[in-house]
Parts: sequence; structure tokens; C-alpha cells
Amino acid sequence: MTETTRSVRNHAMDNLRVVIIFLVVVLHGIISYMAYPPPWWYVLDGQNSIVFTYMVLLIDVPIMQIMFFLAGYFVWPSLVKRGPARFILDKIRRIGIPWVFGVLVLAPPIAYLIYYSRKSPMSLTTFWQTDFWGKAYQQSVYWYLGPLLALFAVTAILFATSHRFAAWKPGNRRPAWWWITLFVLAMSAVSAAIASRCDLDLWSNNYLFVYQPVRIPNYIGYFFLGIFAFQSGWFTETGFQPHCGLWVPLWVVSALAYVMFRLSPQSAAPTVEFKTVAVLLFNLFCIVSLFAMIALAHRYANCSSAFWRLQARNSYGVYYLHPLILYPLALLFVPLTLSIFLKATLIILVAYVISLAASGLVLTRLPALRNMF
Repeated sequence: MTETTRSVRNHAMDNLRVVIIFLVVVLHGIISYMAYPPPWWYVLDGQNSIVFTYMVLLIDVPIMQIMFFLAGYFVWPSLVKRGPARFILDKIRRIGIPWVFGVLVLAPPIAYLIYYSRKSPMSLTTFWQTDFWGKAYQQSVYWYLGPLLALFAVTAILFATSHRFAAWKPGNRRPAWWWITLFVLAMSAVSAAIASRCDLDLWSNNYLFVYQPVRIPNYIGYFFLGIFAFQSGWFTETGFQPHCGLWVPLWVVSALAYVMFRLSPQSAAPTVEFKTVAVLLFNLFCIVSLFAMIALAHRYANCSSAFWRLQARNSYGVYYLHPLILYPLALLFVPLTLSIFLKATLIILVAYVISLAASGLVLTRLPALRNMF
């Protein structure tokens, strides 16, 4: 495959990112209504449903792995075009500055909703000065930008210091089953070793980075898998194309296996053996979800219509802005005597539309912001 062919924009992959960002909004909208929600979640409605618990498990597993994969998939052309120094400066402007602003300015009032929604007497100012920097520290959705910036930096350093890496030529390589199996087993082995020392869903931080320890191998593995996929010509017109007829049925089977296992009675007091199996099923579900969603994107969303261009141009802005709208909406809806299925639908759609409009009218238009978003 030639460089010219490889440089043609892959609309299906662009549009898949739009779908994934929408699913992020959906995930954050339905957690308020799930049975057995995280006790620290920003807003918890008095009503809940096990249906939303199933949905949370199904959506939460693949979306961040796919986001890291897509970031890696699109990184190589930018790195080659700009060179490592300009590439890093561009990522500091587009990722680093929004990350720092999000953590220091936007995350505290978002986190304060945990207190405010539970009628805590603590003011936002006091929270910002005390608990936010202690037991309540978090980075909201902006946590993703930290590991992403670090991975971009590592890639740029490799490009600058390794002639072999920098000279890596694109090819047309098909993924073998044994190779996919090895990748899943490697991700599972490292994650299982971490899971043996902590909870499967634990969030941790060192103030600079916020992360889920068990999923750290996935952040790294899927990012570099994305780079490998691009250089191997995957998902292009003449390269490897996953087929819906194979991957969608596997997606359904792997999803059912993971959800049923995670909600089995043993999950109440998970043993090391339980965690090991859960991690393996998690990673199987992740890789199958990746190929299935790419197959569906190529079949149903491989176009560049005005609708998709609008979504793609503003997907980063939607990700960045939606918690500022979604969580307050969920709080406003708590006292309303509506079906929680209607509540969830309304807050998700309203938050997405407002975030899309704000991104399109502000983030991507104002001179000081449009080069970031």
C-alpha cells in the first residue's frame, strides 16, 4: 500500500470515534439510575433498575480501550508530518492545556456535586480548598487526557531516538488468530497480576494521573495496537477488514459471558481465581468489541456527510463539556416523578445536543480555543 493511499481519510474510523463519544455520554447518564451504582457517583436517583446495570457493564468495558486504540491509529501521520518536537508541542496545546484546565478548574465543581447532591453543608469554596485535594480528589472525565498525553510523549521519544521505529514502513499485514490470542493473553496476564492486589474496578491516583490500575495494560496495549494497525493497513480499502458476520455474533457471545460472570454470586467476595477469569473475559470482550464495532462502522457509517462531519469535528468538545451539563441535569431530574428510562433518555440527549452546540459555536470557533479543540 502506498503512502498516498494510506493518507486518504478513513471516515469509518472517524465516525466510530463519534459513536464512542456518544456512548461515553450514555454511560455517564445511566450510572445515576443503575442498581448497585458506585457510592461516590455524582448524582444518584432514588429509583434504579438492573437494566441499567447490565448496560453500564456492556458499555464501560470496551469504550476506553477503543478510544486509546483510535488515538494510536491516528497518531502516525501527524508524527511523521510534524516531527517529534512539533508533534509534542501540538499535543501539549491540544491535550495538555485542556487537561490542566479541566483538572484545576472544571473537575472541582463537578466533584462537588457528590457533596451537593447529598445535601452536605460544605460550600464549594471550602470543598475546593480541602476535600478536593484529599479524599475527594479526582479528575472527572479529564483523567483520560493525562495518560493519553503521556503515551503521545513516549511515542514521540521513540520516534526521535529509535531509527528503526522512525523508519517503520507501512505494509499490508493481516492479523493472525494466534497473534490476537497472544495479545489477549498478554493483556490478561498483566491485568490479572494487578487485580490480585486490588479491586477490579478500583480508581486510583498519584495526583498527576488518575487511572484504574487493572486497566493500565489496556491503556498502553490498545494505544500501541492502534499504531500497529495503522502501519499494517488494517481497516483500509485494500487492507484487513473485519466482517460483521463473524465479529458481531462473537461480540454478543463475549458480552453475555462477561456480564453473566461479573454479576454471578461469586462477585460479592471475589477470589483471585474469580478475578483472573473476569479479567480474561474482560479482555476477550474488549478485542471482540473493537473488531465488531469497526466492522459495523465500515458497513453503516463509512461516509462523510454533513451530519457525520459535524459530529466528528466536535467529538472532542462533546467529551470535554458533557459532564458540566449532564450531571446537573441528572440532579434537576431527581425530584421529578418520571420513569427513570425517560429521565435517562432526556438527560443524555439534552446534554449531548447542548455539548455539541457549545463545541460548535464556542470551542471550535473562538480564536483562543479552536486550535485546541
